Amino acid sequence: MRYLCHYSVVVNGGVHGFFAGARGLRQGDPMSPYLFVLVMEVLQMILQQFIDQDGQFLYHWRCTELKLFQLSFADDILLLCKADVQSVSLLRRGLDLFASLSGLHTNPQKSQLIISKAASGLRDSLLETLGFQEGHLPVRYLGLPLISARLSIVDCQPLLQKIDSRIKGWEGVQLSFAGRVQLIKSVLVSLEVYWAMAFILPKGIIKEMIKRLRTFLWKGTSSSGYRKWLGRLFADQ
Repeated sequence: MRYLCHYSVVVNGGVHGFFAGARGLRQGDPMSPYLFVLVMEVLQMILQQFIDQDGQFLYHWRCTELKLFQLSFADDILLLCKADVQSVSLLRRGLDLFASLSGLHTNPQKSQLIISKAASGLRDSLLETLGFQEGHLPVRYLGLPLISARLSIVDCQPLLQKIDSRIKGWEGVQLSFAGRVQLIKSVLVSLEVYWAMAFILPKGIIKEMIKRLRTFLWKGTSSSGYRKWLGRLFADQ
């Protein structure tokens, strides 16, 4: 394999040297997703072998028919099982073996165990077995809340916060009216579209978004014609 990482060293404010790395890939390398898939296949095979040998692993009741116990995408991994100490312990042993083989360890600060209300009596035992923090639904997965119920206004607050963050970053930039229109269409509305592809957004959230975009578009001015135009922009999207 030919390594693509190259490094320079800054000494006293000046860049010196340029040498290739002995191992690893640079961030954003197109080969990274393929390596992740291959490594996660190893984890899945380890867990599958443990499950087959144990014979007492209990699947989550929604996953029994498919025999589903793992989902992986990007750098997110979901492990699924019934709230049972023996099943959770089996997953823990699989993760430990995988860590010893690959050098990839779970991060307790970034890993969460989500327990259903029906299994709240096993909470302490399960948390001690895995060593993770306790999490609560909805969790964020691929930038969206992972939830089975209807989306509420509270669940959509991260969307409004992201829009506010983008707008705040542009406040110190001198933008023309056309420039603000372009940012609304290409950046801010695209955030709403991404959420809308997965959920039906509450009307209250749509109104709050239009209010924020209108304020950003006008920056304190008012004109009924442009306000109607912004409403048509959202209707077209």
